[in-house]
Amino acid sequence: METPVEVLEPGLQEETSQAVRVLTTRRAVRSFSDRPVRDDLLAPLLDSMVAAPSASNKQAWAFVIVREPRTLRLLHAFAPGIIERPPLIVVACFDRSRAVGGGAWDEGMLCVAMAVQNLLLAAHALDLGGCPSASFRKTPVRRFLRLPRHLEPLLLVSIGHPAQSPRTAPRRDRNEVIRHEQWG
Repeated sequence: METPVEVLEPGLQEETSQAVRVLTTRRAVRSFSDRPVRDDLLAPLLDSMVAAPSASNKQAWAFVIVREPRTLRLLHAFAPGIIERPPLIVVACFDRSRAVGGGAWDEGMLCVAMAVQNLLLAAHALDLGGCPSASFRKTPVRRFLRLPRHLEPLLLVSIGHPAQSPRTAPRRDRNEVIRHEQWG
């Protein structure tokens, strides 16, 4: 049985297609130009990040924005997952003092990931690129960023102006990964 398709109002249709375009054309960007990320672009990135959904509205996240060349070099030195040094790194941390469950894994960690997804989508909408990395040494990163014990760094997110247009990566067909009502 096919689901009926509703026709959207013209203005809403345009907004919807722009939003879907941002969602479906975002790519991981690992190579950046030397251009800094301007302050007027940084503000909407940060606003988008903290607008993410949050389990029980705990907002169990904290972020360190790094733009100083020395700190960028240090982060890069301890993060093999960051291939080229970007002009901006967002260190996304889980705030254990605001944890939802309190175990080794907590729903708040998922909220950090959703905030990072918002950041990446906002970056793409602003003609920037980015790539999250979980491949880094937490102890030195924690030390030189002076993170308190309750903040656990989860992802280092490189952000900047892409050095070249990112290539489209192959995606699995949606019919392979989505079923309606039940799997079989």
